[in-house]
Amino acid sequence: MLIGSKKILRFAHLKFRFFFLIISLNLLIACSVIDIQKSVPLSSSERWLILPFQNYSQTPRAGEQVEEILSTLLRIRGIPNIEMYQLNDDDKNDWAEFNDRKRQEKAVSLATKENVSYAVTGSVDEWQYKLGVGSEPVVGLTIRIIELSSGKVIWSASGARSGWSTESLSGTAQKLIKHLISDLSIT
Repeated sequence: MLIGSKKILRFAHLKFRFFFLIISLNLLIACSVIDIQKSVPLSSSERWLILPFQNYSQTPRAGEQVEEILSTLLRIRGIPNIEMYQLNDDDKNDWAEFNDRKRQEKAVSLATKENVSYAVTGSVDEWQYKLGVGSEPVVGLTIRIIELSSGKVIWSASGARSGWSTESLSGTAQKLIKHLISDLSIT
């Protein structure tokens, strides 16, 4: 009878560990939503330009933060010829500077004239700490790559991720962006 009790306890312990593993995996998976288009091969030797991101979040300058993180991660992925769109001095005093859509359209036009092959742009939908006990960081964004010679979007990805209360907002964003661009086919 004593041996039977040990087997029952061992079996219960294994079941508990399995149940705990399944619950843990569900919690981790529930923290993000990712949709990524399959990538066509993109040349790393061509000129790339990061255009302004449209900021739909309530956080000022969130688009610029995404642009900086994205440029670094794309360089790490092997794209040395990537540049950031810079405003002209004349545009810095213009109200259009605060209209993300107009800035983006103007940047696409400029990039086309300057023989840039690929333009990277997108939007920031969420960039905040959730209110509550944990104050979890939450990031939601979309990234698009436009082939400027044709004007067509050749790759896009969209995702949202929440982090733990001990994580930073930029760290959560970096993890999301890294995941979104991980399947890019760069030659």
